[in-house]
Amino acid sequence: MDIAALSAKHIQEAINYETVLLGSRKSESHMEPIFERIGEIVPLTDPLTLHPNTYAEYVGIPAQELLETHSHVKARFLRLDDSDIVLKRGDGLYPQPVARISGSPRFLYLRGDYGLLDTKCVCVIGTRNPSSEGKAYAKETVQELAEHAVTVVSGLALGIDGIAHITSLATGTSTIAVLGTALTEVYPSEHRKLQKMIGERGLLITRFSPATQTQKWHFLLRNQLMSSLSIGSIVVEDRDGGGAVKQAQYALDQQRKVVVFQHVLDNRSLLWPRRLSLKPGVLVVKHPGTIHARLFTPASQAQPQDIGEARSAQLSLFDLS
Repeated sequence: MDIAALSAKHIQEAINYETVLLGSRKSESHMEPIFERIGEIVPLTDPLTLHPNTYAEYVGIPAQELLETHSHVKARFLRLDDSDIVLKRGDGLYPQPVARISGSPRFLYLRGDYGLLDTKCVCVIGTRNPSSEGKAYAKETVQELAEHAVTVVSGLALGIDGIAHITSLATGTSTIAVLGTALTEVYPSEHRKLQKMIGERGLLITRFSPATQTQKWHFLLRNQLMSSLSIGSIVVEDRDGGGAVKQAQYALDQQRKVVVFQHVLDNRSLLWPRRLSLKPGVLVVKHPGTIHARLFTPASQAQPQDIGEARSAQLSLFDLS
């Protein structure tokens, strides 16, 4: 089955699933098992309108209310482009690293070159308000990854994320933008043109359907998806408690690597770099030119200077001056 046929097969089920979520006003973790039980009685790929009473019984709301919700959800799905792709967990094309994480989404929505999911991916993320040094490091990091044909993943936010995507496009490097909204929405509005360009020359991916009402906490789920798609996450700069710092923890929980720059670790006004650098899987590098080697070299093959950098980073934790 080709990708278009596979996607078309999933769209009706996705509409039904989103109708159940929206109608029940309950979480995915609560409703997905109930949705599966409905599937034991009626085909989930049938339009919900063929089995409204069955759905209503399991969801616990009147059939008419569920039908009205279905109509609303279907109208939102019609906003997708004809070339947009819907993948379902369990598909051969659904990224396996994502499938293995706790709470992996039942559906993923894609626009662009889905083949990038099969490439080496590294996430470049950071603050929305980077310093001049942070901006330079973000650009140099992407250029370093570009030399090794690594796909750059980021979250389309202002600041470091935007720099990562723009530098990727400027250097001809593949890039994936993981959205905290539906494909049919644009956020932030300042990146409307950038989002369109990535959809045409790279890949947009989201766990959120066109029927989803964007919430602030959705961006943490975006970060979790970003880290799962990537071999490692490079935190260029961030504040204590920032989204990139939280993603770093997601990455470590998912057995991915995290990269932190030495100049960030040396910033005594920040607590997170020193706390993070003590954890297994965190690499401290002095400059972007060493990132690829550090990320893709097994620990057993690490060079003496790499080990020295790590020891230096650990010793700096005890420098209270």
